[in-house]
Amino acid sequence: MIGFIGLGVMGAGMARNIAASGLKLAVTTSSPEKAETFRALGAEICATPAELATRCQKIVTCVPDAAALRSVFAGETGLAAHAWDNGLLIDCSTIAPFEAQEMAQQLAVVGGRIIDAPVSGGAKGAADGTLTIMCGGSQDDVAEAQPVLQAMGKHIHHVGPLGAGQALKACNQLMVAVNMMGVFEAVSMARAAGVDPRVMREVLSTGAARSGVLDAHALRYIEGTLDGGFRAELMRKDLGIANAVGAHFNISQPATDLAHQLMVATCNAGFAKHDSAALGLLYDRLNGRNEDTSQ
Repeated sequence: MIGFIGLGVMGAGMARNIAASGLKLAVTTSSPEKAETFRALGAEICATPAELATRCQKIVTCVPDAAALRSVFAGETGLAAHAWDNGLLIDCSTIAPFEAQEMAQQLAVVGGRIIDAPVSGGAKGAADGTLTIMCGGSQDDVAEAQPVLQAMGKHIHHVGPLGAGQALKACNQLMVAVNMMGVFEAVSMARAAGVDPRVMREVLSTGAARSGVLDAHALRYIEGTLDGGFRAELMRKDLGIANAVGAHFNISQPATDLAHQLMVATCNAGFAKHDSAALGLLYDRLNGRNEDTSQ
């Protein structure tokens, strides 16, 4: 049986795909509504992470940050409360590489193991089972996790030792954020020159400027569909991780620094709960614009 903790925007779709793959699923959640939803899918409901560990040799976690993951481990109800001999944690949260190693030390005390397996592909990828999953850990542990990973994602990559998946996820997030900066500066320039942002997006998507950000994030901004999605506050957190990783290795990363500051400003402007494409709304404010983004 596969355990799952973290039934949020991403995790719920991932857990549904595990159940749909034919693997037996057990979940723990503080939400009665989510518990009923997954009970209807045939999942077992456990009261605590500790109880989940008594039933499952493999558990997936997908929680917002390291603090949330530590709370999953902590106390008499946590994953690290009792022996979990040879258990395997597949952590799909986005945390820093050194935080993944910290979790590994805690699990080792109770006999457990961990791979870091952060994901990319957004809520749609989670729902469709098409996520890219970047795995760090031992060859044997990643191989053991393959049936679960394949139920959740389409592109599964073992990229190195424990923490390597998180390092690569930080690379992914900084590239997305820096790309968003370019896209929304281009939107502002095109609009100022009298070009419809929709036309700009359609034309540039056929040339060298095409990107996933231009395809998806620019569209969400233009259509004003910024509720939910991958929240700006989570991108702010992820860019903080990217900065911390760079600082650890003493590398220069001016673009990451600027992207982080702009995402902090986006959150401070009141857009923290919006999709991270709300960065475009910050550019609107910087340019004295507060009108419909589609115009």
